[in-house]
Amino acid sequence: RGTSAGSLCETNNPKACGGVATKEEAAQYIRSLTDLSQKTRPLLQAVGHIVSLQSMKKVIEEVKTCPQGGIEINGEYYDESSPYLREILDLIRKIENDGRKLESQPLIRKEEPKDCLTAYFERWAHKRDAPALVSTNVVIWSWIGSFLGIALLCYIHYEICLAYTQNLIFIVGSFGAQAVLLFAAPKAPLAQPWNAVVGNGVSAFAGICAWHLVGDGGIMWLAGALAVSIAIVFMHWTNSLHPPGGATALIAVMEMNRVHELSFLYILFPAVFASMAHVAVALFVNNLSSDKLRSYPMTWKPFKW
Repeated sequence: RGTSAGSLCETNNPKACGGVATKEEAAQYIRSLTDLSQKTRPLLQAVGHIVSLQSMKKVIEEVKTCPQGGIEINGEYYDESSPYLREILDLIRKIENDGRKLESQPLIRKEEPKDCLTAYFERWAHKRDAPALVSTNVVIWSWIGSFLGIALLCYIHYEICLAYTQNLIFIVGSFGAQAVLLFAAPKAPLAQPWNAVVGNGVSAFAGICAWHLVGDGGIMWLAGALAVSIAIVFMHWTNSLHPPGGATALIAVMEMNRVHELSFLYILFPAVFASMAHVAVALFVNNLSSDKLRSYPMTWKPFKW
């Protein structure tokens, strides 16, 4: 209750301590939670991962659960992807439900019910500050990786596929977006190998199916809408969400004769095989950096087993 990153309720202010009268009483109460004693310190330190350094100087006075997911800590919103969020909430709930009834209001409060229109437009509100600029090291390695990745795909496309085959291709526009994920955000869940390869593959399949079903008959607007929307469904089903996959699906129904001539071979050339080559470059380049935060991949497993 009334917890900051560096200490437990280092104040005699009852409000800041969530209603606990003195520093000594608060400390005694926390010490009595013997089952939490080993977890309290690392979790308090973990708060620093989701709360900015500036706000960490303040005492945590209020935590709200939000209907759209995530929480608000002292009015700052953090979504469910924030590290340690679940552990912090569980710790606070365990403290409050320990059996000692505190006279103050609980730290975690549910958001007050609002009418639908107000609740809807509140979702438009600004929720967090823009991220800080990345270091020069990150910029340099992102440039090196994206340059080498696209260079490899373009070389195979122009010097091998176009030169020695009749209709094979090895790069389309969506691989530019894939390069941003693989080399500028290698830790992102949507940039992992399974997402890159399978996400692009099932999206290509959705796009070709949409082309044969309605696009070949001239209803291009419907073919484009079906291609992208079905691709998203397939990526959800295979747990392989990958934003460039939407572009891969849309390209399959656009007026590109070479893609249409490939038909279902488009799934392999370029969607799957080029994605595999791109991921191979990401594995090589991202792990050359001394920055451990650029290690790639974060996971090889598409599902929890």
